[in-house]
This record gives sequence, structure tokens and C-alpha cells, in this order.
Amino acid sequence: MRRVLILDQDYPSESNLYGDVFVHTRVKEYIREVEVKVVSFLKDGKDYVYEGIAVTHAATMEDVLGICREFKPDAIFIHFYNRALSAVVETCKVPVIVWVHGYEALGWYRRLFNFTPYGLLRSLPRIVPQNFKQMAGFRKLVQRSNRDGRIRFVFVSDWMKRIAQADSLSRIKNYSIIANPINHGLFAFQQKTPEIRKSILLIRPFTSRKYANDIAVAAILELSKRSFFGDLHFTIYGSGKYFGTLTAPLREFPNIELHETFVPNVEIPAIHRKAGILLCPTRQDAQGVSMCEAMSSGLVPVATDCTAIPEFVEDKKSGLLTSSPKGIADAIEYLYHNEAAFLSMSANAAASVRRKCDIAQITKQELSLIK
Repeated sequence: MRRVLILDQDYPSESNLYGDVFVHTRVKEYIREVEVKVVSFLKDGKDYVYEGIAVTHAATMEDVLGICREFKPDAIFIHFYNRALSAVVETCKVPVIVWVHGYEALGWYRRLFNFTPYGLLRSLPRIVPQNFKQMAGFRKLVQRSNRDGRIRFVFVSDWMKRIAQADSLSRIKNYSIIANPINHGLFAFQQKTPEIRKSILLIRPFTSRKYANDIAVAAILELSKRSFFGDLHFTIYGSGKYFGTLTAPLREFPNIELHETFVPNVEIPAIHRKAGILLCPTRQDAQGVSMCEAMSSGLVPVATDCTAIPEFVEDKKSGLLTSSPKGIADAIEYLYHNEAAFLSMSANAAASVRRKCDIAQITKQELSLIK
């Protein structure tokens, strides 16, 4: 049986439920076909087991190299590459597949939304040099890949590939575009009723402005001015430093439920079954995994027309794309008054995600890269 070493700094654990669940989803499928060793590197901690997957902690790159020598993998899969991992790429002479999800290949100027003007001025002397070094390391990896076919990149969307090339001033030759997989067994489609279009779900981290929860709240407040608002029901799940502040204006409404908590992946389908619309604006997404999971369950996404989102949501067919709080409110009003459109988009959303993100097909594609 082939052996695959997976390196991921932010692999989920019981104490880190907001970790890279999309990597964990892959691993649970890989183990049906190959022998897998998961290493969480450059993170304080100990070895642990998460949902049946053993995770080895490596404090240094020497630890990673030692694991590589002992495990003797047929391939190394890396998620969220950083410069320290160049030692692994150079030393371990096996195929290396590097997934590019976002921050590791984006210029610092693409995350300005995370800063206030004052915070940006304070942070620039730190974040600009760090980002420069990260991008220089990524550019060197691209150059090495262009010379050496054993190093290959996987981008989860075409947008991510284009932006990574632009920001790293590189042209990448050896790459594949493969979306993050969605477990359709877990996020199973259930036919929605017309009535459920009035139940709207927001389920996001409140840890970063990237998730645009402030825009979602502004959209709800806009809807509160419209005559049918009392006929809608909103359920909001999330946790993070912005939760209390952002949701404060919503606490006066009896038709809004607030749950300040993280929801484990296995519990989300039960929440999906009680909703018809997913409220999921964003400022930046390489795919939008939680959006795709909801679409698989049959929810109609009301999302932002930016970054990679249009690659996964076809406007007015598998969801609605918007550009402002008013646009979100208008989209929800449209679905409220158009039962047939809601039911059609619900079915199309589930079908499109199955075509693009089927976990069995993506597992096959990814493991084929070992060759």
C-alpha cells in the first residue's frame, strides 16, 4: 500500500475545532486507499487522535525530516506551505504536492479589510516584511517546481491560481485545479418545502472581517424595514471576537436566534435541515467550503459576487450573487416572493456541488497525483 505524509500546521483537534476541517475530510477518505501519516508542524502540543485519525506533532523541521526518513512516504502532501518547509521539499526526494488555499500565496494588500486605518499603520512594519519573505519563498518553490516535475501545485479554484501567480510574480507550469471535496453522504440533499425558504441561516466564524458578518448583519437590519420581515426567521451560529459586537443590534428581534458557539461538522447537517437559505457574504474566498456544504444539503446561498464564489454559485440558477447589504436584502425578498425559483435553485445548488466537489472523484484525482 502506498504511503502519504500529510503536513498541515492547523489540523483540527478537540481544542482547535476551527482548524483545517477540509484537510481532515480528505484524510478520512484517503485512508481507504493509502497509508497516511498526518503531521501537525510548528505548533506547540502533543500527539493526539481526532475522530479516529492519529496526528503526530512536530516542533521543528528536524522532527519533520526525521518522520519522513522513518515513514518513507511515496508522496508528501502539504497544506499551507511556508518557507520553513523548503527543507522538506529539498531533502525528501519523492513527489511533493502543495495545496494553495489562500494566505500563503497572497500579497499583504489583499487582506487590508482586516485592519482599521490605525491598526494598519501599526502593523505595516511587521506584516509587510513577513509577507515579502513568504512570497519570496513561494516564488522559489514555483521556480523549483517549473524545473522539477516531482513538485506540483493544487489550487482549489481558478481564481486562487490566477491571484497566486500575480502576487508571487510567477508563472506556474505544474498545477491542477481541484476543489475542496464535499462529503455528500454527510451533507445529503433533502427536498426543501416552499415554507422553509423563510428560514435563513448564518453559520460562520466571527474571528475575521474576511467572513463579512458585518455585511450580513447590515442586510438583516435592512430587511427589518420591510413589511414581510416578521414572517422570516433567522438563525445565527458562530464564535469569535466580533460576535458580541456585531450581533448586538439583532438582539431586540424575536425572530432572530443567536447561538454563540462553534458547531462541529457532524452536527451541521441537522441545522441545514431546518433552513432554506444560507446567508454567506464574504470579502475573500478561494472556494467557500461551508457554502458548498450547505448547497449540498439543498440550501440556496445568498453570496457575494467576488473572488472564487462565482466559480461555485451560478447567479439565479444555483444561488444569488450580491454586492451590498441592500442587494442581499433584495435577494432574500426575491426568494420570499418566488417559491418556484427557490425550489429550483435549491435542487440546482445540490446538483452543481455534486458535479464540482464530489468527494469520491476528488479523492481519486488527488491520489492520482502521486504518480
